[in-house]
Amino acid sequence: MNLVRVRPSSYVDSVVLMAATRAMRSSAGVEGASALMGTPANREALARDGFDPAETGAVGANDLVLAVRADSEEHAAAALSAAEDVLDRRAQGAPEPAAAGPRSLPEATARLPGANVAIVSVPGEYAALEAHKALSLGLHVLLFSDNVPVEAEVELKRRAAREGLLVMGPGAGTAILSGVGLGFANAVRRGPVGVVSAAGTGAQEVTTLLHRWGSGVSHAIGVGGRDLSEEVGGAMTCAAIEALRADDDTRVLLVVSKPPSPAIAARVVAALEGGPAVAGLVGLAEGLPA
Repeated sequence: MNLVRVRPSSYVDSVVLMAATRAMRSSAGVEGASALMGTPANREALARDGFDPAETGAVGANDLVLAVRADSEEHAAAALSAAEDVLDRRAQGAPEPAAAGPRSLPEATARLPGANVAIVSVPGEYAALEAHKALSLGLHVLLFSDNVPVEAEVELKRRAAREGLLVMGPGAGTAILSGVGLGFANAVRRGPVGVVSAAGTGAQEVTTLLHRWGSGVSHAIGVGGRDLSEEVGGAMTCAAIEALRADDDTRVLLVVSKPPSPAIAARVVAALEGGPAVAGLVGLAEGLPA
């Protein structure tokens, strides 16, 4: 029995989505469940999982979708109620905006004048604007938001490259900067390896393996899964390599990516020349251009 419930204009972040998903999957009789935002990719994933596309066809990226499969309608409805309890408790427990701290990036930088990284996690249609605001303040950007148009990503990264800044993302779910984990980073020891990753799960895998094998990570810079595409051109991968080459704590570079454009992969490999480096470019079946 499949049930879907939609909360229009109810954007929540990934941590809350995971909590709601966990509540549904822990309910009696549940065979599968997801709490997610109604992005095109997420709607396609639900359709592949057997949920009727007609139930989610009208939802948008800022609409919250709760989907559950259970052995009975009663159990499915109970699971949805459990997820909504989690969402309602989070909403009721949230402090008033005035008590939560700064209301804008300029106010935040005024309170923390030494800060040099802004984490942006807002709906995709607003994310590029907030990232541009951060760049205007001289901040590197960890763009946690997804559903950002590739044209906006290209514009952001070209600007960042001109200004000597990094735009990590969109969809940068993992980063470790000077030992501080951001997003879904694992707790690993510091060490000599600087990681540049165009795949969040790839970054998580290689950093935990380095830790397990007795080494460690100086920094792990997530650049977003599209960075090595033809459109984006590896802009931030190359910028991150340059930044890590200049870092005294980094002695070896490790680049990990989803399937890249062969031409862009060749550019990245060329940027790695001149020092110890490893490139793990998944799915590059045809090899690099000569």
